Amino acid sequence: MREFRGAAIGVAAAIVAFFVMLGALIVVLGWIGFSIYAVVKWIGGAPKDANPVVIVLMLAGLVTLLTASLLALLALVGRSMTPRKRDRAAFGEPEIHGL
Repeated sequence: MREFRGAAIGVAAAIVAFFVMLGALIVVLGWIGFSIYAVVKWIGGAPKDANPVVIVLMLAGLVTLLTASLLALLALVGRSMTPRKRDRAAFGEPEIHGL
């Protein structure tokens, strides 16, 4: 199965790049989320103190979203790398029983 060596190296490079950028992505997207939260609290009549549950859930949701997006990308790439099953009888190959 050497035909997918280049694709496998590409997937590994994409994963390493994703994990290298993950810290910066969490900081930038967290900053955006906290800014939106602050603007909503400023406009609304909410108490002055930030709710820690909202902040923790925002960060947990952000990490979950980024991880799920990586897994979805890997599932699509892995599906394209999996060879299709072919009918052995159509190619004149004998059936293998017991495997």
